[in-house]
Amino acid sequence: KLKGKIKSGTQEVIATRPKTRKGEGVVVCAERKHSGLTDILEWVGKASGIDRDVRSSFSEGDAAKMLSIARYWIGSGGNTLPRLEGWQVMHSLPYSEGITQDVYGDLFKSVGRNEDGVQRYFSFRGDRLGKHPVLAFDSTTISTYSENQSEARRGFNKDGDGLNTIKLLTLYSVKDREPLAFAKQPGNVPDVISIENALTQLKCLSLEKPLIVTDNG
Repeated sequence: KLKGKIKSGTQEVIATRPKTRKGEGVVVCAERKHSGLTDILEWVGKASGIDRDVRSSFSEGDAAKMLSIARYWIGSGGNTLPRLEGWQVMHSLPYSEGITQDVYGDLFKSVGRNEDGVQRYFSFRGDRLGKHPVLAFDSTTISTYSENQSEARRGFNKDGDGLNTIKLLTLYSVKDREPLAFAKQPGNVPDVISIENALTQLKCLSLEKPLIVTDNG
């Protein structure tokens, strides 16, 4: 261990300054806790602002149900909703009461008619993008057996199953890697018109000079 230095021609030991180790003297408070899937999803909802935007766009009850269903679908790998009530027993969700078939059935009906709330949510997500956002645009057709979907039409069907299709348009934030907004259109609408409709929606979201990236389709 270095105690000091002796200058040439002397016998006196000159003590050296003590070496400060990196991080020495800094007190760090640490806490250890067990975290599960729902804890991680709760953190994601807060960090991304999704929880706040959903609660700002819909009633507290509907918002809690939607966030619970979203976390269930992510956590269970997309299991069917009849299993949700049993899944709730082992997982803490924003909506504490049981989400039965009647509960989520009524939820989808009310949210489906609440276009103001849907567009309000898209606007809140758009406000988080900042200036000159880069957006990815995706359009895909979804086959459906339903006879109650007004957008279901005979059109291009890449699955070739002969069913009516619905065109789903989605805008993603390239920087945040999050979906910004979506829209449903009749399945027989050409992609060029779909892009024009997407640009019209961007005007409603008041985005400043967005750059849109599409695939070769």
